[in-house]
Amino acid sequence: MNQFKVDFKEFKQGLFTWKYWRMLAVLALGCFTFSSVVNGILIPHHFFAGGLTGLGLLFHDSIKEFIPFSLLYALMNIPIFIIGYREFSLKFIMTSLIGMGLYTGSLGLTEGILISIKDPMLAAIFGGVIAGFTTGFYLNLGGSVGGLDIIGTVTKKRLAIPIGTVFNMVNFVVISSNAYLYDLETALYTGIFMYVFSWSMQKGQIGFSQRKSVFIISSKPEEVAENVLKKLDRGFTYFHASGGYAKEEKRVIYTVINLLELGRLKEYLFNTDPDAFISVQDTGDVIGKRFLTWEDEGFRKRNK
Repeated sequence: MNQFKVDFKEFKQGLFTWKYWRMLAVLALGCFTFSSVVNGILIPHHFFAGGLTGLGLLFHDSIKEFIPFSLLYALMNIPIFIIGYREFSLKFIMTSLIGMGLYTGSLGLTEGILISIKDPMLAAIFGGVIAGFTTGFYLNLGGSVGGLDIIGTVTKKRLAIPIGTVFNMVNFVVISSNAYLYDLETALYTGIFMYVFSWSMQKGQIGFSQRKSVFIISSKPEEVAENVLKKLDRGFTYFHASGGYAKEEKRVIYTVINLLELGRLKEYLFNTDPDAFISVQDTGDVIGKRFLTWEDEGFRKRNK
């Protein structure tokens, strides 16, 4: 009960922040766009989607005369939220419930809409791009509409099954069923839609703020930290290392920046120490100060 009070207080505090309402606005836009794609492209062309939407379209194909797709999607989410409640923070669950409500409502509002693209290839690509980008935007802000994201996280925690494996298994069933119910060509277009959607979602999620982890080896670590990283307003960590050739003890600087800051970092570093060694790697998830918080990722806030 005490944990519930703590979680509810955290959720209530989030409601009074601009960041949360901005996320909800982007989430609403993403839900409306995806719903338009589902009703305007996927259903008319007999394409399926990935995840729970794809499973819903698979089941709905045989019961569409009795129940609207929006209601079916909501009903499919009920057991998923029951399973996920014990694994996630109240804030994440409530945000996902709001997202599911927005998505379900959008599916109802856009029912009967038709996006007039006759060529199935163009329809698959266009639908994947606009649905993927808008989905990536709200995921980047911590938004969620429930679905297989929750199941994937639960299976990863309890059974050590990677989230990607869960999605791949479901998508394989969806594409195979699409080929069985219609034809191989339609299933291939479904696969194209899924691929374009995943690619666009990733680009929408990371955008121009893609994270870069940077290692800097310099003979002037203090000057680099002062003249480079402080200008970018980024934190950093020292690693103590020993040179393999010169056998000198060095301090390696580690930091995480976004893609827009990389050019400025190189310019500042060249002006400070042109002999410095720098290694830059792409970084997917970054959780910590000035990036996503653990609560944004769905974890419960721990009592201190």
